[in-house]
Amino acid sequence: MRLSTSGIIFIIAGAALIVAAYRFALPGLLPAGILLLALVLLSALLITWGTRRVSITLRTTLPIVALAQSKDRYPLAPEGKEVEVEATVVNTGHLAIPASTIDFRAADGFGDSTVGEVPSLSGGSSQTVLTSFTPYRRGLSGIEAVLITVAGPFGLVTMKKKVFDNYTIAVSVPILPARIPSDSAIRPARLDDGKVRAGHTTRDFHTREYVPGDDLRHVHWPTTAKSGELMVRHEADEETLHALIVIDLEGQDEHPDEHEVEYLLAAAAAAGTAFLRADYDVYVVAPGHQARLAGQRDVERLRLLTALIEPGRVELPAHDNPNHIVICAADDHRGQQLAAQFSRRVPVTVRSLGDISDMTMVGLTEDLPESWTTFDAKRVKR
Repeated sequence: MRLSTSGIIFIIAGAALIVAAYRFALPGLLPAGILLLALVLLSALLITWGTRRVSITLRTTLPIVALAQSKDRYPLAPEGKEVEVEATVVNTGHLAIPASTIDFRAADGFGDSTVGEVPSLSGGSSQTVLTSFTPYRRGLSGIEAVLITVAGPFGLVTMKKKVFDNYTIAVSVPILPARIPSDSAIRPARLDDGKVRAGHTTRDFHTREYVPGDDLRHVHWPTTAKSGELMVRHEADEETLHALIVIDLEGQDEHPDEHEVEYLLAAAAAAGTAFLRADYDVYVVAPGHQARLAGQRDVERLRLLTALIEPGRVELPAHDNPNHIVICAADDHRGQQLAAQFSRRVPVTVRSLGDISDMTMVGLTEDLPESWTTFDAKRVKR
């Protein structure tokens, strides 16, 4: 609680009148002095009571995401994009609350703190205040606290009180574009038109263009008539396509800095997103985390994972050989060591910080380095 300039004047004047009343035997000054002090005290009591009857709830339009088998759920925001927050201020008491100011204190990395204005609220009424933040660092951040500043009657006293504490928002690295492997040695044969057709047998099939040597008994006449080209049936693999993303954030001498970590996580997120959108199952292994993801619905879980990962050394679990492996490692030598632990028949792509000559010249929020947008640029040769 803080006295305004008017409040200080009232107290000084009231005290002076009371002293004068006794010192100079002027009893008529005593009620006036007491009245001035009482006004300040009444103002303080009213705003103390009023701020106890204020509640604030926060809401965003961000998706609420949780990792599998985890009870922790977070609103998920991308780094570098504006996040709108809606605060509903409710006067739960019966007395009116004067106009007030709302301070939104942003956590480190979530952007600049903001201020909103709330008009006078009668008992039981509410007011919505909109604000926005632009997070610039991945991780768990959000709004650290919300404070309300209320001025008492006559503007004699103001009071600032915390009415909301710790609204956590997970900030992921940007999801940047990448292309999944197109050659059949890396990516098993898939549909020419991107769709699986149901056949009359127990197995689904793809259709593709006829090439010399194909069995003519496999010609698919409906598709041939539709396309004008001779098309044959190609039975789909029963096994699910599976990609493994390995994230190792331990440098040769020390942990990479946060800027370098974000590059590696952005590369992993781009790769994982590309595979998920191509109907691969994706298994992500990172320091302190292992997650199995399937389908486009799990892209947001992948983004949440990039917000939660901390620098450290990854430990490879037991696994079946996937169709493709992507290793994102701070140190190139460490990336090669990890790649050597897999079968020679499995294609491996390694991303390391050594691929970028000058980290300061590349803007992560704009795009990944050109060599990191495909899976053919850096292949392990064993």
